[in-house]
Amino acid sequence: MGAVLITGVSGSGKSTLARVLAARGARAVDADEDPSLTWWVDADGNPAATFGTDTEWLLSHRWLWNAARMDALIAAAGPETLFVCGNASNDLDLWDRFDQAILLVVDERTMLERLDDPRRDNDYGTMPDERALLCQWLPGFHEERLARGAVPVDATLPLAEVAAAVLAAVRPLSGVRSYE
Repeated sequence: MGAVLITGVSGSGKSTLARVLAARGARAVDADEDPSLTWWVDADGNPAATFGTDTEWLLSHRWLWNAARMDALIAAAGPETLFVCGNASNDLDLWDRFDQAILLVVDERTMLERLDDPRRDNDYGTMPDERALLCQWLPGFHEERLARGAVPVDATLPLAEVAAAVLAAVRPLSGVRSYE
């Protein structure tokens, strides 16, 4: 058993990759899609009653993973590797729960183009204040995760190549089978 974190900024392809991995038979979770796992909290740590898109709201709230729920999710994975696709304000605090981390690396232009894609099923990053904060956040996000040992994968490549690179990076883990 093992847990692999697949992380990246908004628009890097985490949700899409979770669907591709699941379609190949892997146990993959899009962390953003599980309301018991992730939610917005205010400065006091209380769940946000509303969602805002302006800079003031975004700077006074955080997107968090529930540590106990993450632990339960990983424990329930059984002998197969669990791929957790997502990021949160506290993901570095939960880093030690994962056997490996993969960072989907994109440049600012690619991130913004993907955030603008009308086929995208998540509208975070479409508002001007969100976009500005994401552009500020991008370089430091990559640096912090690489410093923690995340394996970088060029997520600007075609999706099939990104999936292949991710799977190639995790093969050394015991219990990881081929999902090709």
